[in-house]
Amino acid sequence: MTSVRESAQRVALSEAERVRRDQSITACCLAAAAMSDESLSAGRRGKLLMDCLGVLSAARRADEPLSMTDFRQRLSGPLRLLLPGDLAAGHLSDLVLLDESGQLLDETIDVAVEHLVPRAALDEHWSWARVSAEQEERRTYGILRRLPAKEYARVRGLLIKHPSGELTRLRRVWDGLLSQLDLYESVSTRTWCQVRGHWFACPRCRWPMRVSGSGAVRAVRCEAHAREGVIYTCNAERNPERAPKVEPAGSAATPVRATPATADHLALSRTTWRYVTLPGLLEWNLRDHARSLGARVVMWPHKDRYDVKITLNKRSWKVDAKAWASVTKLGDALKDTEPPEPGLIIVIPDHQANGRELLQKMIGRSGYRVLTASGLKAELDAAKAGQR
Repeated sequence: MTSVRESAQRVALSEAERVRRDQSITACCLAAAAMSDESLSAGRRGKLLMDCLGVLSAARRADEPLSMTDFRQRLSGPLRLLLPGDLAAGHLSDLVLLDESGQLLDETIDVAVEHLVPRAALDEHWSWARVSAEQEERRTYGILRRLPAKEYARVRGLLIKHPSGELTRLRRVWDGLLSQLDLYESVSTRTWCQVRGHWFACPRCRWPMRVSGSGAVRAVRCEAHAREGVIYTCNAERNPERAPKVEPAGSAATPVRATPATADHLALSRTTWRYVTLPGLLEWNLRDHARSLGARVVMWPHKDRYDVKITLNKRSWKVDAKAWASVTKLGDALKDTEPPEPGLIIVIPDHQANGRELLQKMIGRSGYRVLTASGLKAELDAAKAGQR
């Protein structure tokens, strides 16, 4: 339980300071978990510790460097010896992560969980990138769950429809909620999507497309939709006095225009885009298909218990759409859970059709059913036609 003193210090910290502190605490917990596991190979332990030390070093001031030797030694002492000296850690200052025998203390596990680190991340030694993404996803859904049901549905829709945009317009469409939710980041800091200070929104999902290459001609593609043909090229040296232009290089490369990468242009965090916007587009596609058949469709009927309820010809489908990059990782996340609703259908994108059978085997015993988007549409079409 967080103390009153700790809560007061949390409020006093700026957002940037809070992020630095929370990332530092998370890195220390992950490092301690790696140190405590004698079954880990020296190579893997070293890589995990290096990742955690990198996060911690980035958070610490230039005048307080930390070597790997000091890092390993201080993992056995109080947390204040590891955290940035300019950030108050409250009652956590005296927290010791490992006991005298080098084993992870229960309080360390509690602190990690309070910082949105899954217990599995400590047991399985997840990479920093994976833990960070999981924390961001949990934080996002934590924000959404606190909203009233009606507002929840509106916000989910806005995150699907407006994954990027100019600040003034976003403030208008969000109607006071933009700063409260804190889910957007400035595009100006995302050098990976820029050509000469400009960026390009994917015509499918409206999120910044990635720019790759170092020569005059760059590749510009959406990470999620390149497989469907959202691919362009851009000559970075042509007409340097004007905004750069892209040329279609894929079958779905419809015209897009360059947008200045200024501080007034924002885009959702990668995690929110990956786990809210992309499955949301899939949900909307299923909704539109079902409605075209005359079905009754309810979006997010119980907030985040599942995504879509479709009723057609006295049959109903309860759907949870997923847009994970890895079907296997999705299976790992669901295999030890029970469906929040009996007979829940997990729907994956059509391009992951080859993984549908594997995912069904991984989670079928728990009571889930797995379909591709086209598979669900075929069932709806059959129900409309009166077939079983």
